Amino acid sequence: MKLTFAGTGSAFCMAAENFQSNMVLETTPSGNEQPHRLLIDCGSDARHSLRNLGYMPNDFDAVYISHLHSDHIGGLEWMALANYFIFDGHRAKLLAVKELLDPLWEHSLRGGLETSDHGNSQLSSYFDVLPLVAKTGFDWQGLHFDIIPVPHIVTNESTMFSYALFGRGEKKSFFLTTDAIFNPDAHMSLYRKADMIFQDCELGPRHSGVHAHYDELVTLPAEVKAKMWLYHYQAYDKPDAKADGFCGFIEPGQSFDLG
Repeated sequence: MKLTFAGTGSAFCMAAENFQSNMVLETTPSGNEQPHRLLIDCGSDARHSLRNLGYMPNDFDAVYISHLHSDHIGGLEWMALANYFIFDGHRAKLLAVKELLDPLWEHSLRGGLETSDHGNSQLSSYFDVLPLVAKTGFDWQGLHFDIIPVPHIVTNESTMFSYALFGRGEKKSFFLTTDAIFNPDAHMSLYRKADMIFQDCELGPRHSGVHAHYDELVTLPAEVKAKMWLYHYQAYDKPDAKADGFCGFIEPGQSFDLG
């Protein structure tokens, strides 16, 4: 089983060699010639980043959505229409916590997908929708995922959560933060029990307060940084993460063996 980063950039990254931070989890079960692929988030440049890896929309069995920002869901309209019109109605499973599904349709996808040649449509017209419950997680191809609600944007009026993943395979476990504020008190137990950590990381002079910034992450304990890979960065000059004790910055197209 391997995890490949289709891109490692932030929502606003315009570096020609990079794309938004969406990932492909792939496994080929024993005795099965065809690999199974789970796309983790499907951002607005997914049609380019996936093609860059050699994938088409019908190459995916399932898509997991962590939250509703466009760099994580902006490519779903493309995927839905391409599968319907070009790839013989291929249907992928759409996995997301149930609280996200209504606003995903009503506020992001309905305008482009509701009216079609088969009449008025809904989300289930294009995907096999699997509402998830955060406290129970989900299983995919022998891998169990815990779903971790992590605060992403915190205001006086409300909190926007992203739904991070803690994956447990036969040999390795990993913590994928998705988009989260720096919150070491809440995340430390996950950091310590994970074999690998994939951490979103801001760069640059401005701390937005909605992602962990490199200046904050560098203060983590050495044993945590030693298994932490950094992604979701902007197109600024990168510091020497390895010298600071991290595994490094993930490069676009880089893959990780999850055992």
